[in-house]
Amino acid sequence: MKTVPSQPTIALIVTLRKEGPILTETLTSADEILELDLAIHNREPQPMKRVHDYRLKQVAEDEEFADFVEGLLSQPFLKPEVQEHAVQWFKSRVKIEGFQKAEDEASRVIAQYAYQIYLADSQRTDFLLTGPKAKVRIRVIEIASAEVSPKAA
Repeated sequence: MKTVPSQPTIALIVTLRKEGPILTETLTSADEILELDLAIHNREPQPMKRVHDYRLKQVAEDEEFADFVEGLLSQPFLKPEVQEHAVQWFKSRVKIEGFQKAEDEASRVIAQYAYQIYLADSQRTDFLLTGPKAKVRIRVIEIASAEVSPKAA
């Protein structure tokens, strides 16, 4: 049975200020968008803090696993097949980071375009951008300026 991938979504986090709405952040990860939705649903005072905390946790877990794999490679009597798998993991990690950088750049371009659409019509907070080969769902999530926490490092 073939599964259909979920619709890619870009969430524009727009801070509502007296001088007008400001695009403060863009989310492309379904997990981060879910974390934000949960924070908003739970009426957390700073919903973006939950997203930033989630990111920090993910980075820590990724680094912990990388340290584990590196530790395996430093073992003097490591089985060759385990060593090969560890090396392949590192190679894959480098490739994935490259893909993520390209995805981030494309997302920034799409987000800026979508933001201009939102500025022209602030009622458009959930819409599709379509091209010849792709569709991207755009969600604009408006947050009052008091609800925005500083970005985590």
